Amino acid sequence: MALGDYTLHLQKPLGIILQERNNGASGVRVKELVEGGAASASTDIVAGDVLLQINEVDVSSLDFDAIMDMLISLDPNATIQLTLSDGLGTFDMPKNVLKQLKSKEDAFFVDAVVRRAVRELRKNNYKLGDLLNVEMIIGAGVQTSNNAVDGNDEKRGMVRFFAIFSTDGVSSYSCNVSATGVARVRRGEERIDIVALSAAKDEGLGQTFEFVREMNESR
Repeated sequence: MALGDYTLHLQKPLGIILQERNNGASGVRVKELVEGGAASASTDIVAGDVLLQINEVDVSSLDFDAIMDMLISLDPNATIQLTLSDGLGTFDMPKNVLKQLKSKEDAFFVDAVVRRAVRELRKNNYKLGDLLNVEMIIGAGVQTSNNAVDGNDEKRGMVRFFAIFSTDGVSSYSCNVSATGVARVRRGEERIDIVALSAAKDEGLGQTFEFVREMNESR
């Protein structure tokens, strides 16, 4: 799978409201999740994600009606495999940013932190609107240190990037986003937690929104 792609296994009712993609693109995207549905219990799927496959059948080029017909026709008692994407594609990471990183592994980790930060912003889209795209990563750093709480090594990624938002689906604006992500192992699987996240509107508006504030006591 490509960067930003992931797979879920859910049962009906899925609790996913879909809509056609923006700017005439084929396929559908997640508009919102319905409370009580199977998808709402997942920590992965968020509004803005693009549906790629249903039970390994490629639906990325199908129209809204064809995809809805396919979902309705599925056995209500069967487990459904959905493959989705964050729809962000490949990030633009300038050479001066890459020089701040020690390895290709660090570059992939920075990519993952940005994508996790985007998911947190999309969960809070009532403040900034729909996050449409990441325009460019403008700063990044990776540190490895010992966590004083559990004694394990902790990998931290600090990133800054420009993201494009829209509140009406027509006009758009840019935000300067800062995020810190920490890689932690849970149940044998490494996951990234966003421990600090803020966004500042550009164009001289002077508004800063803080979504996650890091607790220094935990370090």
